[in-house]
Amino acid sequence: MKRNEGYITLGTSKDTSEFCCDCIKYWWENYGKENYPNAYSILAFADGGGSNSSRHYIFKEDLQKLVNEIGIEI
Repeated sequence: MKRNEGYITLGTSKDTSEFCCDCIKYWWENYGKENYPNAYSILAFADGGGSNSSRHYIFKEDLQKLVNEIGIEI
């Protein structure tokens, strides 16, 4: 909030999990690392429907792969 900036990504992917992880990765690599060098985690809010349901394993699996790849907790 101190930066007074926002970020939005638009896309056409039909796979919510893949799209979300791609967006987080892009943001982290191009903005997050530089602007928040002391960050130890990323907080992401998402609705509970579709493939990002809290009961759906694919989204959790994809998020864990992303965590392993970028080295920061989500």
